[in-house]
Amino acid sequence: KILVTSNDSRIRLYDLRDLSLSMKYKGYVNSSSQIKASFSHDFSYLVSGSEDKYVYIWSTYHDLSKFTSVRRDRNDFWEGIKAHNAVVTSAIFAPNPSLMLSLDMQSEKAEGNEKGEDAEVLDTMPSGIMKTDNTEVLLSADFTGAIKVFINKRKNVS
Repeated sequence: KILVTSNDSRIRLYDLRDLSLSMKYKGYVNSSSQIKASFSHDFSYLVSGSEDKYVYIWSTYHDLSKFTSVRRDRNDFWEGIKAHNAVVTSAIFAPNPSLMLSLDMQSEKAEGNEKGEDAEVLDTMPSGIMKTDNTEVLLSADFTGAIKVFINKRKNVS
């Protein structure tokens, strides 16, 4: 597969085996900037910045039976995050969210110990890296140079 962004506010996913269009993603605004889209570390999401100051996220899982359009290669289902006060020129998922989360958890643990609170026990693998099955880390930057980090910690429901 190859991912192509263009200035018509569309992101296209092509299959290189037969050069066919697999999916067209809509929702973000890109008419004059060089904004590229990218995948999450597990390829389950697609993310892109936008000229309207938002970060847009699409799921790459496509249950085509739920698409009501005759054109089943168009994905209008997105989530937008008002991330910046300027054009979002770059947005990526962290390639290894466990590294960022282990640093974040270590700082939270240190802050908890300073306050005399019991720190949360981290769920780690034998290698010492945290399990991040339910967590995504998103980084974005805007035209002014501001950089933001978003961490989505989904709670396990049992």
